[in-house]
Amino acid sequence: MSGRVGDDPATALREHLIDAAGRLLGQAPISAITTREIARTAGVSDGVLYNYFADKNELLLAALMRRYVSLTERFYAQLPEPGSATIEENLTALAGGLFELAADVVPMIAGLVSDPPLLHRLFEAMHREPFGPQQLSEPLVKYLEAEQRLGRVSAEIDLHAVSWLLLGPTAMLGLASHMGSPRGGPDEPEQLHQFVVALITGLRPE
Repeated sequence: MSGRVGDDPATALREHLIDAAGRLLGQAPISAITTREIARTAGVSDGVLYNYFADKNELLLAALMRRYVSLTERFYAQLPEPGSATIEENLTALAGGLFELAADVVPMIAGLVSDPPLLHRLFEAMHREPFGPQQLSEPLVKYLEAEQRLGRVSAEIDLHAVSWLLLGPTAMLGLASHMGSPRGGPDEPEQLHQFVVALITGLRPE
């Protein structure tokens, strides 16, 4: 086992335990994951976990938050550049990123429905992050503000309202993606594009 460059052995082992828990979260329901199974996956003795985490749930929460941070960083890295392409193309790309984020976060939350205290701890941890759910509208608003300054978006539009009008449908579509799409209905990329088209008319400057 080796840690990241600059990690001391204790930090490296803690990260290794989180990696092991993360792998198990992708293979089994959270309620089925035991301390012994985590230790076996990590290749350490059962008691080692308690040198770094108060209990199993604290370790699983760390693994879930690592996944959440990775997903939000991916979303922020894909934000469109103001003035590039068209407003419709940029908003469609942004909607696609929001959809992917929502679709990936849903299984994390669904896996904790049977454990309300741990689910509550996850929500609290997510909201403490710089990229918490309450901040997801900010990059969209900042992008639209930049487009306003370029004269490509109407100055009369409430951009915060626009951001939530796009966030709501994409989040619901992300949830619906785990329930199966209606037969004969539009696929997800087309639905995302339709959401954007519905907003574009009001956004265009006269």
